[in-house]
Amino acid sequence: MLEHVLVLSAYLFSIGIYGLITSRNMVRALMCLELILNAININLVTFLTFLIIAN
Repeated sequence: MLEHVLVLSAYLFSIGIYGLITSRNMVRALMCLELILNAININLVTFLTFLIIAN
């Protein structure tokens, strides 16, 4: 389960980075930045859950 969520987060992060680099529209760049932030939040929640279960 952990690997699947981390792969999803990495996928979202890479889509966000690609979109942020290639977009010329400010709204699209902000949407890509939001994808990056969502990927970071997914990582934080996943690792927090993993640490709580491990203890």
